[in-house]
Amino acid sequence: MKRLKPPASPTTAVHGMDDDPVVQGLLVTISQKRLRPGAKLGEDRLAEAFGTTRIHIRQALAHLASRHVVTQIPNRGAFIHTPTWEEAQAIFAARRIIEAAAVEAAIDRLDDRAIEALNAHAAREAADSKNDRWSSLALTADFHVLIAELSGNPVLLEIARGLILRTSLAIATFETPGSHDCSPEAHPDIADLIIARDKVGALAALSHHLGEMEARIRPAGAVADPNDIGAILKDVGIKPMRRRQSHV
Repeated sequence: MKRLKPPASPTTAVHGMDDDPVVQGLLVTISQKRLRPGAKLGEDRLAEAFGTTRIHIRQALAHLASRHVVTQIPNRGAFIHTPTWEEAQAIFAARRIIEAAAVEAAIDRLDDRAIEALNAHAAREAADSKNDRWSSLALTADFHVLIAELSGNPVLLEIARGLILRTSLAIATFETPGSHDCSPEAHPDIADLIIARDKVGALAALSHHLGEMEARIRPAGAVADPNDIGAILKDVGIKPMRRRQSHV
């Protein structure tokens, strides 16, 4: 793997760190529920997997901690954040507010390009074979991100992205065995109502959908044992570099 360049300095802008390849790589594995809550993020293993330095890894982990995705514990290291039950409930409550605002704004500024984007995404979801669980999870999350993008409000989009990511952690922590993901059935209806400029209908459908998502979690849900981080990163396409003799 090509060696990644660390951020220019420890004072790199927060939004610049959002595009950092280490941050993005970890976010992909978390959003697809490959890295589970509680998984330890060892600096040496991450530096080797990404082909970068431990300083770079520390900066990326600090940034993810600021987004409530990573928990850093003194003398123990960094771990994928494990939300509390109260936090999980708060995440869904916040999503109802933010995504309702996104739907209303998307309808207000709906144009041919937005309609085309909604129809194209609906077609991708319909064509999804569901054989690749990780790809399917990313696809369903993208629907909610798309609506936030169509709102035309970059701040709302940033908040929505963060909440959607944190939802992955909440579901991974508290999901009950055998829960059904209703997204493939709900998304086409929401998209059609947005395209029809039916605010009342679209908001009701969104609220029902988020309610069904929240119903998948229970406070007694158990956290699955975290998988090996090296194998997970490799599985999502991050190739390990040649083993270095020393680390920064």
